[in-house]
Amino acid sequence: MPQVVAWVGSTLGAIGASFAKTFLVGAVLTPTALMITGAIVVGGSIAMMMVMTPKMPDLNAMLNRGTNIRSPISSRKLIYGRAKVGGTYVFISEGNLSSDRKYLYLLFAMASHEISSFEKIYLGDEEVTINGSGVVTAPARYYPNGDTRVEFFTDMKGASLTQTLNSRFQTSTDLTATDHFKGMAILQSIMTYDPETFVSGIPTVNSLVQGKNDIYDPRTATNGFSDNPALCVANYLMSSLGLGLSTNDIDWVSVTTASNICDELVDLDTTPTTQEKRYVCNGMIDTQNDIKTNIESLLTSMAGFMVVEGGKYKIFSGSYRVPTITIKEADLVSGYQIQTKNRVSDQFNLIRGLMTSEESNFQPTNYPEVTNASYVASDGQVLEKNLNLTFTNSTATAQRIAKIYLEKSRQQYQITLSVNLEAFTLSPGDNLMLTIPNLGFNQKVFEVMQYKFGGDVALGIELTLRETNSSVYDWSTSDQQTTTPAPALDPTYNRNVAIPTFSLSQIQEVGSDGSIVEMCRVDIADNVDDKHVNVYLVNHKISTETTYNELSVDREFNT
Repeated sequence: MPQVVAWVGSTLGAIGASFAKTFLVGAVLTPTALMITGAIVVGGSIAMMMVMTPKMPDLNAMLNRGTNIRSPISSRKLIYGRAKVGGTYVFISEGNLSSDRKYLYLLFAMASHEISSFEKIYLGDEEVTINGSGVVTAPARYYPNGDTRVEFFTDMKGASLTQTLNSRFQTSTDLTATDHFKGMAILQSIMTYDPETFVSGIPTVNSLVQGKNDIYDPRTATNGFSDNPALCVANYLMSSLGLGLSTNDIDWVSVTTASNICDELVDLDTTPTTQEKRYVCNGMIDTQNDIKTNIESLLTSMAGFMVVEGGKYKIFSGSYRVPTITIKEADLVSGYQIQTKNRVSDQFNLIRGLMTSEESNFQPTNYPEVTNASYVASDGQVLEKNLNLTFTNSTATAQRIAKIYLEKSRQQYQITLSVNLEAFTLSPGDNLMLTIPNLGFNQKVFEVMQYKFGGDVALGIELTLRETNSSVYDWSTSDQQTTTPAPALDPTYNRNVAIPTFSLSQIQEVGSDGSIVEMCRVDIADNVDDKHVNVYLVNHKISTETTYNELSVDREFNT
């Protein structure tokens, strides 16, 4: 099976200036995978229809986002929107011969492009507080008695020529001012040796990164940060790590339409009612995955698809498109083939899957299952599919997307027919109305899944249609399910010690010389079963003195 980049490249080369329509469907759930379908038409001849059925989007980009990689070779990472990610060690050193070896100098490559900002930084799974000098001041164990243990410097955001290392890396390591790490977002850290602070060695370093800041928005003709899925898809298509297309290869009219749909506000089931964007894109692309899989993952974040028509890439977000053409029986130039019901393996009545969100500390977690009881009753059994949303960070958005795919799977009719040239203006992805009395169709809405100019009829257009309905995209706050919080994976520590009760009494003891010695007896009532308390410290002094003396008393455990 050819890689999509090779397929698209050869297609564009063969088409030249000839008429062509290519349909690339993103994230259509099939029995075992997501499907991309392409139909390539060159002039009056028809190329072979290519059906590529890749695996589900690789979860490694989601499951391994927070790891720190030690490897001389690592795949490149692209961050769209906001994502909590680890990084690849690109430098670890105790410093040069003249430096103090109590310091460890670390550089983490977080992204292979310029980013907007390092929004938050985490040691382990704990967010840290950093002062203006880069010193971690909280949690307190990283700042014992005001002593520095960890420092972070966040000014190397990936600028091609202008970024420079912190001066301490230049003076205390073998790195110099000429080491720019061009085009890479580098998180710099200096850790001070302390076996009590770093009990388990170097902690995992993560950052909540506000990603790519070169995303073009045709609505404002500006480049900057965006979590709009349509704009992110267009950016990836033009990226040198994606398809490497030029701006002239993108149909910006379709991108504008899709972007506006993504930015529409949707009511949430909250009191008072709040809103969120219909679709957003927040996640990381790993170049170890093939380009086709990465495109699918991005498209899934807006339940969208992509069409290549006349050499231009058209991007669509998940929404109902009002039909503009009605095809009647008189428009048919040959017979038709119809499928009235999906195979059991092609439809489902329950969708579940994984996503990441700030609510779960950016750990992969299940969003609420989306199902329909009437569909389950009709099928006589639960037919489930997994839909992992690697670029979705809202459970409400995840449910909306899952519902779209669920409803699409319930559209049963599929029909292939040849029509006259009245349908020439159609493109894959368009909706049309079909009126064929013999089939009981009266302005029934279908979506164009495949378009072939010529087909079995010299002067006709062969269309493959699938039933659709505006209700596929319906959503109300009553459809939204509340999320069950994911259990914490990290232990929590009770650092409070129960205060014991004690009593004082004055006693007398006989000294070695037979004299009477006045003493104070301290009775500690220890009824707390706390295995972490080993010693009590008793401070005492004569009332006329100013300095206390300290006496340690071992705690007696009952065995």
